[in-house]
Amino acid sequence: MHKNLPNGSTAQLAKQTDFDIYRRSLPIMPSYIVLWIAIAGLSKFYQAHPSLSLLIAGSLSAVVVAHLLFTLASRWLLEASPITWRFFFYGFTFAGCTIWSGVFTLCFFEPEFDVIFLPMVLATAGLTNAALSSLAPSRWVALSYVSIMILPAVFVCFTSMEHVTLGMTVVAYWFYGLIILQRFHGEYRSGFEKENTFVQQHTELQRQNRTDGLTHVMNRRFFDEAIVREWQQGADEGTWLALLFIDIDFFKKINDTYGHMAGDECLIQAAAIINGAVQSGRDIVSRYGGEEFAVLLPNTAPDMAERIAESIRRQFSLMDFCFDQHCIKVTASIGVSAVVPNINLEPSVLIDQADQGVYLAKEAGRNNVKRFGARR
Repeated sequence: MHKNLPNGSTAQLAKQTDFDIYRRSLPIMPSYIVLWIAIAGLSKFYQAHPSLSLLIAGSLSAVVVAHLLFTLASRWLLEASPITWRFFFYGFTFAGCTIWSGVFTLCFFEPEFDVIFLPMVLATAGLTNAALSSLAPSRWVALSYVSIMILPAVFVCFTSMEHVTLGMTVVAYWFYGLIILQRFHGEYRSGFEKENTFVQQHTELQRQNRTDGLTHVMNRRFFDEAIVREWQQGADEGTWLALLFIDIDFFKKINDTYGHMAGDECLIQAAAIINGAVQSGRDIVSRYGGEEFAVLLPNTAPDMAERIAESIRRQFSLMDFCFDQHCIKVTASIGVSAVVPNINLEPSVLIDQADQGVYLAKEAGRNNVKRFGARR
């Protein structure tokens, strides 16, 4: 049905369609009662048939009030059960349409409705055109609505030879509506596809701007933004914020001995190890620069941060880093720091302490984890 849409967009289109129909159709529902009051009052139909006029007005008003209550509860109902939301929304939409269609159909064979025949035809044409535009996001909804509104009157016309011409005119109008619907739906669909493509392209550009091109972890720019954001949140919540700096030992020697392609492959495999060590969706792995990686660990106490760092160090030492036909051992020196952020301090405090931890780890002979600074 939606074969031209990108993968994953069909469900999004269905959800967007429901929302757009709901938003566009809000003015239609009260239009029924307003139009009926105007038609019945100005044509003196009410004076001739007050009970029938009030019955029709009461039926339309009941639907309008029910739809208003639905609108007030719409957000809650949509979150609780989208299927129930759809049932009530389309139920009220077609209920109003059905009542109006019944009155419109009576105009074709009940003499007492002759006085409102012309205004009902004009009002029905207006409601139909409004529905074609408002309901166009879904062809089946728009087609069903227009068919319910018009076709019962057509069937009545064809039961009498004197009304066949009028019935054929209404059928022609119905077909005209289908042509207009196809155009409206095509414009809506085209707009959705363009918007969806734009959003995907924008998302991809954002991802590229935030991701290191070689290792596919976050880049330094993203890290700089993230640490400020997490620092503020940690200060607000009074929770720990930990940082690991991971420096690959003797990386220059790997480049000099095996070449830069081997160094790049080493960085890719190192990023995979570090990525596998993060424990929650808020943990952030980024390439800080050169052969150094940073792991930002929100809501992580110093001891836990040190255990994560030790796990990463151990994975490095156990793994063979392979490229071309060579496999080598690679180790890492890791600095750990943890702070409960304070609005009177800058995030650079955490960075400086983690950097000092790396320095201590290298001073201790590399392939080490050293914690520097852990304070509230």
